[in-house]
Amino acid sequence: MALPAFWAIRNSFPNARLTLLTNSDPRNRHYLTPRSVLPEDGLIDEWISYPNPSGLLEKATSFYRLARELRRRDFDVAIYLMPRIRTEKQIDRDVCFFRFCGIRRLIGAGYLRQNSLTASIPKPTPFVESESEFLLNLLSAEGLSVQGYEAKTDLLLSDAEILSARNWLSESISNANICKKLVAVAPGSKWASKIWDEARYQEVVARLILEKGCYPVIFGGEEDHAIGERLIAVWGTGSNAAGELNVRESAALLTECAIYLGNDTGTMHLAAAVGTPCIAIFAAIDWKGRWWPSGEGHRIFRQTVECEGCFTPYCFNDHKCLRLTTTGKVYEACNELLDQNLR
Repeated sequence: MALPAFWAIRNSFPNARLTLLTNSDPRNRHYLTPRSVLPEDGLIDEWISYPNPSGLLEKATSFYRLARELRRRDFDVAIYLMPRIRTEKQIDRDVCFFRFCGIRRLIGAGYLRQNSLTASIPKPTPFVESESEFLLNLLSAEGLSVQGYEAKTDLLLSDAEILSARNWLSESISNANICKKLVAVAPGSKWASKIWDEARYQEVVARLILEKGCYPVIFGGEEDHAIGERLIAVWGTGSNAAGELNVRESAALLTECAIYLGNDTGTMHLAAAVGTPCIAIFAAIDWKGRWWPSGEGHRIFRQTVECEGCFTPYCFNDHKCLRLTTTGKVYEACNELLDQNLR
């Protein structure tokens, strides 16, 4: 979601050395840092990460180590690209931290302070600009040029990453299926409240196989491999890439797919970044539009229910918002985008 903003920054400061400061969680082997997603060269020049400690002593130690490192680097400016759920107190704390680190110019904190989404989500939930659009508007308000970067999501995939994805594909798909239209299917999510029912994926993709001659490829992490195996067993065809490829290799594989069908996941954003049209099924847990995929031509399903805006990882209302999205409507959207993609 931040790729357009990163590219706009790169364009505004072509000769600067850009360092990306991010957190990390070394105790969580499934934790993905931006370095797993972004190109190693051509966009970000250097990376600094700091851990998410739990104890007070660990937090204090981490704070001073990071502050010492930033002061040593003597940065001219920090660009503050935080999500809109940052509270006033958190923003004040961060501003004080960067000043303590000797960074005199901070871009974006004032804009975020004026445009945060820290209040409770109202019902019915209003439509808001996506986080991607918000970050570009933040940069524009600070005087940076963002025109033409709204759809700039180039991941600079390397030849080696593309070759790795294609090799996996050739090893996983028989010659009888190699010419079929590939459909990326992402049936999982780290939040259970975001998962459309497995039986509904079974039904929609079975129709795509029968009526459109499609070949499904399952995407996701290691935790999604089992559901992929179950779906493929029901369909009698398909390949399971969940947990088989790293993030950037998965992005390269998504370029081979005609469409993406799945939940509101990181894979959805990868698909949008490489230009693969998305049929995305959203739970009504967040602000409407906030995490819409970048670019045009996607089909978004999100239903309005009395409990929308709950922002919870575990549903307490029997997944009502997801159950209101029917397999018939989702199939129609897949059918339409497949036909458009063949023109």
